[in-house]
Amino acid sequence: MTTTLCKISPKTAPVNDWITLYSEFGKLIRPIGIRKKFYKDQSVFSEMEPYSGFFEVTSGIFKLYSLNTNGREATLKIFFPGELIATPPMFQDEEESVYPANCQSLQEGELILYPRDKFLSILLQNPRALFLFSAVTVEYLTYFRQKIVENAFFSVRDKILTYLIESGGSQAYVSLPIAKQQLASLIGSTPESVSRAFRSLIEDGIIREREDSYIVIREAPALSARHFYEFKR
Repeated sequence: MTTTLCKISPKTAPVNDWITLYSEFGKLIRPIGIRKKFYKDQSVFSEMEPYSGFFEVTSGIFKLYSLNTNGREATLKIFFPGELIATPPMFQDEEESVYPANCQSLQEGELILYPRDKFLSILLQNPRALFLFSAVTVEYLTYFRQKIVENAFFSVRDKILTYLIESGGSQAYVSLPIAKQQLASLIGSTPESVSRAFRSLIEDGIIREREDSYIVIREAPALSARHFYEFKR
C-alpha cells in the first residue's frame, strides 16, 4: 500500500461551513491561530488532557484514537488537510472540558491551534460565527455516530468499500493514505481480514486495482440501500 494522499470527500471532511466561517471572520480568527509542527508519530494531545482548543490540519495526516485498559488501540478517525480536530469540547464547561481521546501524527505535518478562550470570545460576539461553527461540530458528531453504526453492522468488505467511496474512489483511482494495519484499526478489523476483503472485492468485480490504487466499479447492494436511506433522511 502506498502512502499517497487520496482525495477526501465532503462526507468525511465537513469543511464547507468552516471555509465559510473563515472567509467571513478570517480577520478575527487568523491572528489567534498558533502554528505547530509535528514529526511522525508525535503526540498532539492525550485523552482526558485539559482542553486548550481545537486544531486545523494544514499538512500531514493525524489519527484520533483510544486505548483500552489492556493497551489495545482503536482508531476513531483519520484527519487530513483542511479538517478540524477536537471541536466538540469547545462547548463544554471550561472546568470539565477535556480531550475525549488521544491524537497523534501519522506523518510529518502541521496543525493550527485555535485557543479555546480566544475563539470562544469570537463566537459569543458573532452569532453568525457561532452558527457556522456549531454546524461544523454537528457534522463531526454525525460522522462518528454513522461510523459506530457501520462498525456494528457492516461487514469488512462493506466498510472498505465505504472508505474507498468516501475517499473519492467512485470517481477515480485512489491510493490508500494509511497503512493496511491502520485501516484495519479504523474499521475495527485485522490486517489479514482487510487483505482478504480487498481480494474478494477485486475478484467479484466490485473494485479494480491498478498500481496499488483502487476504483469502485459498482456498489454492493447493502451500500446502495444505505445511501438511499441517507438521501431520504
